[in-house]
This record gives sequence, structure tokens and C-alpha cells, in this order.
Amino acid sequence: MKKRHLIPMRQVKVLILVAVMLPWTACKKTEVVELPPVQINAVKAIQQDVPIFEEFVAQVYGESDVDIRSRVDGWVTSLNFREGTFVKKGTLLYTIDDIQYQTSVDREKSQVASAQTELVRAQNELSRVRPLAEMNALSKQDLDNAVASYEAAASRVRAAEASLANSKIELGYTRVYAPFDGIIGISNFRVGDYVTRMGTTSVLATISSVGAVRVRFQISEKEYLRLSRLTKEEIEQTRKNVHLVLADGTEYEGVGEINLADREIDPKTGTLTVEARFPNPTGVLRPGLFVKARILVTTIPNAVLVPQRAVIQQQHLSQVFTINASGGIQAVPVTTGPKSGDGWVINSGVKAGDLVAILGTASLTPDTKITVNEQAWPEKAPAK
Repeated sequence: MKKRHLIPMRQVKVLILVAVMLPWTACKKTEVVELPPVQINAVKAIQQDVPIFEEFVAQVYGESDVDIRSRVDGWVTSLNFREGTFVKKGTLLYTIDDIQYQTSVDREKSQVASAQTELVRAQNELSRVRPLAEMNALSKQDLDNAVASYEAAASRVRAAEASLANSKIELGYTRVYAPFDGIIGISNFRVGDYVTRMGTTSVLATISSVGAVRVRFQISEKEYLRLSRLTKEEIEQTRKNVHLVLADGTEYEGVGEINLADREIDPKTGTLTVEARFPNPTGVLRPGLFVKARILVTTIPNAVLVPQRAVIQQQHLSQVFTINASGGIQAVPVTTGPKSGDGWVINSGVKAGDLVAILGTASLTPDTKITVNEQAWPEKAPAK
């Protein structure tokens, strides 16, 4: 009699379950998950004349920045202005103690009076001697002595009058007036301080004329040489098209004009100092303000432009993604030129009218399905 092998009940249950599920699994179809298309922003490459600017760090100076100095020694007795405000030419700014200078004027007046009295005496003596000498009643020597005394007295009068005039001038220096219309800075002296006419202690304050301002910046030797090779018309266009970018990134409304360049290249820095003049009707430009000077150096005719954010750079390779006629996306290597505003000049690889994708951080392949959201570029500036 043969021995039977019994299968455990647990294994029997598993086999039955597998047998039941196999037909159901074989009949189920595989489902393919399709991702929705990716929305891509795109703009058309444009073609236009592109002005090319270069930027230089610059600093603002007043049209005239003048240190107001004391021309006499003495105690400051009054300040007659508000610091940091606009003052007009001829405005009284400071008064300095004038007692010693008024005393000097009074003393010189007495010297003038004494000299004039002596002149009158010498003139009377000459008037008496001259006719007597003509009648030979007095010698020629007496006449010569009388003439000499008169001329000496006249010289003393002139010397006394000159000393009096000088004393009056010094007395006038005890009143300090604004030399021109401008903004006056913080005073270096207060009432009761002692000022002198020599050294740094003579500077009372600084006043700046800001109806127009000067902006100075430095260009390198290479930049100077390149600019020097421009045509006469290009140089004139560059000279009259200087713009300012303020510290907050906004562009100053006024347009400046280069009015001078230094006579030499600084041997220490290898740069040439250039100065431009800007109108400043609102007074927003103050001396000492740091800005960027933007100079028009050339204009590229019929240049192809795309947004800078559309250009992807990887090491030495630059490329953009374009949308083809069938709605697909493809990478195109490009040769880039200078930047202009938020655009980038494309020398080759893209032509005007091509639809250029702005991917941002999106990562796509040629097989990725996309929908294109065409946008206007460049964007219109907001109304003022």
C-alpha cells in the first residue's frame, strides 16, 4: 500500500487564492498616466537700433563748492542762517567781535585828521614863501624847503588814508556774507568760538551752488583709447548723452553733457578723470552723492534682442529655447553681444520674430508637451 503525502491546510488556501486571482489579473489592462501640458511663457525676438551705454561710478559736486573763511581773528558773536538751507547771495552769515577793528578805524581817522592839518600848514607856508622867493626876498633854498615840506605832508595824508581804508576793510571782514546763491552746510563754529584767519580754523562753513552740478568719474586707459577712436559725430553724440543712475536704482530725469577731461592719465590709477555738467532744478542732486554715470558709447543698428532671462549660460555656451512651428521646443545655441536694459543682443542663432521661451527654473525635454503663453516684450513703461 502506497504512502500518501498530505498538504497542509494553509498552503491549500494560498493555492486556491492564487488560482482565483490569476484570471482577473490577466484580464486587467495597464493604465498609462498622461501628465498635463506645461505652460510656457514666450516672447518674440525683436529687431531695432540698440544704444550701448557704459556705466562708471561717479560723485556729485556743486557747480561751486566754496569754503567760507574768516579773514580776521576774533570771537563769533552771531550765526544768522539756518544750517543746511538755501541762502541768497549777500545774506549775512556770521558776525565776529569788531571792537578792536572799530578802535583801529577810529585811531586811523585821527591820524588822517592830523596829517591833513599838517598838510594845510605846509600848504600855507608854501603859499607864503613862493611869492617872496619870486621877489628875491627869500632864497631859492627856502622855496625848495617849503615845497618839500608840502609834498611830505601830502604823502603822510595819503599814507594815513590808506591805513584808514585798510582798517575799514578789516572792520568789514567782521561781517561774513554769502558769496552766491547756494546751500550752506553745517557750521564749524558756534557763538562764543574763537576763529582765526589762518589754517583750518578759518573755515566757518561750506556753501555749494547746486542750480547745476558737476559729476566726476574715472575711465580706464582702454576705455579712453576706444572712445578716442570714435568719429567726430559719435564723440559729439557721446558727449551730449550722459545719464545718471541714482543709489536707489532709478534714473535721473536730466541729461548731462561732458564739459571737460583732465589733462593727464593718473599714473597711480591708470585712469582719466572726466567731468559732466547736469541741470539740477529740483535740487535732488547734492554734493557728495554717489551715482553711476551712463555714457552712450555706440549704437548697434538693426540688432536682434531677446530678454536676458531667456538666455541660459552653461560655462562657455549660451543657448535659448525656441518654439517651432509644430509647437515643440528646441534648444538653440546663440552668440551673444552686449546687454541693453533687460534685453540681450543676439549676434547669431536667433532672428527677429522667432518665438523664444522663458523657462525660468522649468526643466523640459523635446518630447514634453507644452502650451505657449505669448507675452508682449519689451513691457511698456508705467505712466508717470
